[in-house]
Amino acid sequence: MLHQENKSTEPDSPEMKKDFYIQQLLRIGVYKYFGKQLYELSLDEIQEVYIEYYIS
Repeated sequence: MLHQENKSTEPDSPEMKKDFYIQQLLRIGVYKYFGKQLYELSLDEIQEVYIEYYIS
C-alpha cells in the first residue's frame, strides 16, 4: 500500500479546522455572517464567528 500525504486530511490543517467550525455553526443554524456565506470567510473570521455563537 502506498502512503500518500494529503495536507487537507491532516487533523490540524487549516482546512480541517475551518470545516469543523462551519459544521458546528451550520448545526445551530448559522449560514451567513454579515451577508457572506460561511465558506467565504477566512479561518480567523470563522473562529471569531464560532466564538461569538458558542462562547457568548
